[in-house]
Amino acid sequence: MKRFPTSRKRISSLYYLCLKSEIPEGHSKVFSISVQEFQQDVAVFNIRGNFHAISNACAHKGGPLSQGKLEKTIVTCPWHGWKYDVRNGKPPHEGGDSVNSFKINVVRNKLYLDDDCISCYQLRGTNT
Repeated sequence: MKRFPTSRKRISSLYYLCLKSEIPEGHSKVFSISVQEFQQDVAVFNIRGNFHAISNACAHKGGPLSQGKLEKTIVTCPWHGWKYDVRNGKPPHEGGDSVNSFKINVVRNKLYLDDDCISCYQLRGTNT
């Protein structure tokens, strides 16, 4: 899958990803985020016109979540079937592992990743 660099325009603490129209409803797109020491592939999902972002790597074996089956807000890893809610990166059942989630901001039909979320993961040391 092609990854899209995000070293484009920056609005304060927001990093430009793409136009809303570039991610059709029910689909996702992967972006390689590299900010200071933070590096991670982020999958952005379009759920009925609402955009959500989680780590693209499954917590189990690193499978590409952007290529998984999406049912409502739950994505299933294509490698071993682990499930995550794309709204928060948490599993839909108790006791499972989570993946990082990120805030998406929409400004004039453009999608931006919130830099504050990245800073949180840097401080906690949870980037992969």
